[in-house]
Amino acid sequence: MLVQNHFFKFRKPFDYSVHRYDIGRAFFSNRRLEDNFFLLKVYKIDVTEYNQFYDYQLDYYLTANPESEENFFNHVHDIVTSRIRHFKRQDPFSAKYANGLEQTRKLESFLEFLKTIDQWHKIEPLESVIGEKDKLIAQLKQRIAELEAQLKQAKEFDANEKVVITNGYIAAFMDLVNQMQSLTSEKTKLVSSQGQSPWYKMIAKYFMHGDKPISIDTARNYFPARKNDKPSKYIEIAERDKLFKIILKDKK
Repeated sequence: MLVQNHFFKFRKPFDYSVHRYDIGRAFFSNRRLEDNFFLLKVYKIDVTEYNQFYDYQLDYYLTANPESEENFFNHVHDIVTSRIRHFKRQDPFSAKYANGLEQTRKLESFLEFLKTIDQWHKIEPLESVIGEKDKLIAQLKQRIAELEAQLKQAKEFDANEKVVITNGYIAAFMDLVNQMQSLTSEKTKLVSSQGQSPWYKMIAKYFMHGDKPISIDTARNYFPARKNDKPSKYIEIAERDKLFKIILKDKK
């Protein structure tokens, strides 16, 4: 099979409908300088386009050089690292050094992208990759242990069965819970909470209505977040369901 001499896809001369990721000039491009044109494109595009640009040029190369993805990667990596070294060798007080700072930043950013697709471990040795993965595994194991401890602690509050509200009396029960929130003794509230979620979540988790569970949505509809701004799904307790009244016992 004839091997392609060039790694990258150039734009055609005088073609003004070129693909965004083609390289080269509009009229004439010295293809022996293809590496330079490739890097010029890297300088121009945004970091979010690195993957698309790389894949576009890789697909072009593989059409004539199938199963040569590693060769393409090595070539791109080499020209990027070589150009970074070139810029960093400049005299830091020279105009060339100052002019190359932005290009160096772009190239280093592109090199970081190459690390994410380096399946051959050219940029980082395999031992280093394994070490990083072992470190990540250790961190994940520690996190799993923490979550298991939290789960064990949470299960200590789980009941073997739920409290059953007699069928047909859920509204009466909800009324009692609402009354509890208003009870005071010598201007001191009996119970308090910053919001209503502890109440309806407790009921949904630990109570049943007859033989049916109480969904958290149903329980929530009895406890509006703002008493003066009740949502459309709010369940108003009818007077006939307010069967009980909690009152303060007289002191003797």
